[in-house]
Amino acid sequence: MKKSYLLTIFFLVAVFATINVNTIKSKPQSAPADSSGAPVSNATCAKSGCHGGPVQTNTASTLTILDIGTGNPTTPLNSSFAYTPGTLYNIAFGLTSSTGRYGFQIVPLTSANAMAGSFTVTSASTTQINTLSGRQYMGHKSANTTKNWAFKWTAPAAGAGAVTFYYSYNTADNDGEVTNDVIYQGSVTISELSTGIADINDKVSSLNIFPNPISNEFGVSFNLNEANMVSSQLYSLDGKLSRVLINEKMGAGDFNQQFDAGDLAAGIYLIKLNVGDASITKKIIKQ
Repeated sequence: MKKSYLLTIFFLVAVFATINVNTIKSKPQSAPADSSGAPVSNATCAKSGCHGGPVQTNTASTLTILDIGTGNPTTPLNSSFAYTPGTLYNIAFGLTSSTGRYGFQIVPLTSANAMAGSFTVTSASTTQINTLSGRQYMGHKSANTTKNWAFKWTAPAAGAGAVTFYYSYNTADNDGEVTNDVIYQGSVTISELSTGIADINDKVSSLNIFPNPISNEFGVSFNLNEANMVSSQLYSLDGKLSRVLINEKMGAGDFNQQFDAGDLAAGIYLIKLNVGDASITKKIIKQ
């Protein structure tokens, strides 16, 4: 009887020890899909069995890197950025904290909450993709002292419109408990850099950007067929807004204006002209 009793006790201790080990080991793993705070479900990792800490809006002191670029990602991924459809971008996501263990998840969605473009893993040891309902959620592979991640994003095809990146990240104290962990969440919406002519020819004619290549200045000229709201922006090739050229309501007639380019670095730039709801993008080269 005593032997049977002891065996039972040992068995129960072993079971609870196994459950405890599995519970602790499960916390550092990759966040399950749909934990980015996106409006699909608004879920984050602040939930039972994951992290029990509060959910806070992301801060500049914790999220220190969210950059994008066609080469080295050094352009801030914020509302001033516009993506070129179908382009492959590099994205860097980095935190500053000293809590001991970190994790993140991010997803790009259209206004209809559909997946916008696609992700590619560049470091299989630190990141992975979890998929749910056609949406790809890029996140950490295992939460540890790594707090800087890099991955690739291929922008959606033309016509997708604005894309919102929803993301969440955690700073945990690595004690196997959830009481002092903090979940942060945020989002950023970027616009599409249209390369189509749409119905722009119904609104303007004789569009000319000269000279091309440019040196110290360039001109923009066109004929506006009827009064309309006109705006124009100059972007670097990786989508960073360099300057606003035009932003005003114009009457019908000719427009011809020179713009300074002396401070621009040599390279390829994009000039986007918007007339009402139509737009066109032209490429120029700065020598």
